[in-house]
Amino acid sequence: MPDNLIVPPPPSLHVTGRRSTRPDLSRPVLVQVAVIAVAFVVGGLVAGLAAATLWTPPTGMVLEDKWYRGLVSIDPPTIAQNIDQGVFAATGWFSVCAIVLGLLVGIAAAVWLNRSELVTLAALAVGGTAGGGLMLLVTSLLSPEDPNGLAKGAADGTVLQDSFQLASPWLVLLVPGSAMLALMVIFLMWAPHEHDERPDELAR
Repeated sequence: MPDNLIVPPPPSLHVTGRRSTRPDLSRPVLVQVAVIAVAFVVGGLVAGLAAATLWTPPTGMVLEDKWYRGLVSIDPPTIAQNIDQGVFAATGWFSVCAIVLGLLVGIAAAVWLNRSELVTLAALAVGGTAGGGLMLLVTSLLSPEDPNGLAKGAADGTVLQDSFQLASPWLVLLVPGSAMLALMVIFLMWAPHEHDERPDELAR
């Protein structure tokens, strides 16, 4: 056998080497999902606290073991105007906080967590719904107790605060809805720029 003869390595070694250098793309995607989930959990707690803090609970009075929202006098019984203002205010503050939370997380995910668009969209949908549910839970926990139950056995003229009530529980979907809207708008805004840069790169 000649001395200058070079024996190539077995093919198995080449295959093994290629497999070892292949990047694992599943780990960054999982990190991306975890970051979005944590952002919605923390954001849902903060947004729920903000909504409950900004909302001013309406008051009412007890008359014959019943609580009446907006009752300002029992002799004679007088109901104030805009007795549904508490529900409108609660719905408004909850909606504002939910939309802000969704937009912030959606923009952040579109800018920094865009490794996989479909995964990002799914994470925003599921995580945003969970974040909206956490908002509703926090506002319920921080809300005054139901005055209808407290009115039983209470003296006439006792002033009680109303509980936090929303016009519809489906308002929790404002969080994922605004997040996905922000994501799609940013993706659509950036898509033309990427196509415009490709011809320049090919020309080089």
